[in-house]
Amino acid sequence: MRLLALLILVAAAEDLTPREGSGWAGFKPGAFVRIKSTRVQTGRMLAPTITKMTLAKADAKTLTLSIEAENALGVSDEAQQAVVSASGEAGPGEKEKVEGPGEEEVVVAGRPVPCDRVQVTVTGAAGKRVITKWIARDPKVIAKRVTVTYDAEGKESARETILLQSLAPEERAVGERKARCVKYATERKDAGYEFKGTAYLSRDVPGGLVWSEDEVMKDGAVLLTQRIEVLGIGTK
Repeated sequence: MRLLALLILVAAAEDLTPREGSGWAGFKPGAFVRIKSTRVQTGRMLAPTITKMTLAKADAKTLTLSIEAENALGVSDEAQQAVVSASGEAGPGEKEKVEGPGEEEVVVAGRPVPCDRVQVTVTGAAGKRVITKWIARDPKVIAKRVTVTYDAEGKESARETILLQSLAPEERAVGERKARCVKYATERKDAGYEFKGTAYLSRDVPGGLVWSEDEVMKDGAVLLTQRIEVLGIGTK
């Protein structure tokens, strides 16, 4: 029986999908991430912002995050709190409906990959979000994800797409550690602005995001470039 269990474990596909709870599920209170956000506009770099997010409280339904921001001089703002659902796509006060899975292929790095397709509709007072996920099976990873947001009147207000660039994970430095990451091309349209870039995500990092860079455009012109990078993490 032990040999059979070992063989099953070895044969299981590696899970590279994002953690639930906005990337915080499974971490213990006290886990944190320090993030540096930098913007470059018309050839000049604006002062970076350092943000520390800490998992302050976790229960079966919700996770409470403490968020502190400091400027280049090290001056911190008063900590703010955010509450996210521990599982699923719906936030506190929202409801979700899940449809699927179905089967559909997604082209990753030039080759079709069989995926399980799941659609989640989240409704709340401000409107709804329709999230469609294509999940590759080996390794288990989000191959594509499209989120369409509608306002209270049913009009589309934003659309975000992430598309996997390679089925092979890669290691990136996160402070003094290394994290296994998956690379995505990202695109978002919101309030007349368009964001295009690259993101690296990892289950090893609280919050999930390791590094990203986007060009922000309006009417086809690049307004600025923004970069987010994790400087360090603490896990328990």
